[in-house]
Amino acid sequence: MNDDHSRRRRRLLAAATVGAALFAISGLAAASAMADGGGPAAGNPPPSPSPSPTMQFTETPPSPDPEPSTSESPPPLGTIPEVTSTAPIAMPLDSVMTSLSDVDLLETAGELKARDCMRSLGFTTWTTGAIPGPSADKDSDLFDYLPSADATQSGYPPALSDKFPALDASSQTAVSEDAVRAYTGTEATTASGAAVPDGGCEAEGDRQLKGAAAELPVDPRLLLVEAQFSALRDDRMQQAFATWSACMAKRGYRYDDPLSAHLDPRWAERTSDTPAGAEEKATAAADAACQQEGNLVGMYKALETAYQKRLLDENRTQLTTALSIFNTWVSNARAIVAAN
Repeated sequence: MNDDHSRRRRRLLAAATVGAALFAISGLAAASAMADGGGPAAGNPPPSPSPSPTMQFTETPPSPDPEPSTSESPPPLGTIPEVTSTAPIAMPLDSVMTSLSDVDLLETAGELKARDCMRSLGFTTWTTGAIPGPSADKDSDLFDYLPSADATQSGYPPALSDKFPALDASSQTAVSEDAVRAYTGTEATTASGAAVPDGGCEAEGDRQLKGAAAELPVDPRLLLVEAQFSALRDDRMQQAFATWSACMAKRGYRYDDPLSAHLDPRWAERTSDTPAGAEEKATAAADAACQQEGNLVGMYKALETAYQKRLLDENRTQLTTALSIFNTWVSNARAIVAAN
């Protein structure tokens, strides 16, 4: 693949990476819990789907492996907050974090420049968003507080796979294979002989947006995800999960951790327009009660804070540079959008 990856393919890669790693963290997710007789004490396991949690990154992960390094000892744990709501908790990386609204602005501006490129190659009807990708309207953690009232009434929050927009048949047929090849850069020329920029028009749009500073020295969103995964894998978190699992077992449910319960194959692919069933609601209610009994999210946030602090200390200079570069991109993007 061309080294000058497009933003959309970067985000798709990031989504796939996080989805795979999420299952690695929960170990078996829902499918293996069911194979061991997990979930409610009775019932046969249904086929296991493949939900696709997503996160948005600013840049390409250096490799499709979010596994944190195991060479360092775990960071010391600070104060464990008592988490009783979904209210955001201030975190060490907040001061250097790129906002989702700005990430989306970069996407919009890059798409506008890619559109201009496509039209210059003869695809005069090409519009922005012709090839949709994942999006997110807010930042989401890998493990958030689950309110008892919400769990009892509505079950689990819908899987993040909702963030992948569906392609309708009309939009798919409207985009020719020649246009897709020009957009992604899989061919050096179009069918009519026009030369395609290196990496395609999508990559050209990225270059027009970013100029000489095409990469960040470090992406704060990747560090954020690294801290989240490190917190979940920490032995102290695993012990807290074991306590939660014992609490669930007393209520008739067998899961290794809350992620496995949330991603149970019976409801992992339920979308926001489909109400939760009685079994999901009962499981989520038990889950919420056991989480609150052990202040599970409080432990997770304390660990995430510890890992974020270490990553911030290790990357402070590069993060300052990255934020300056990112803000330049945002200024460029605003000018591009204003001109269209």
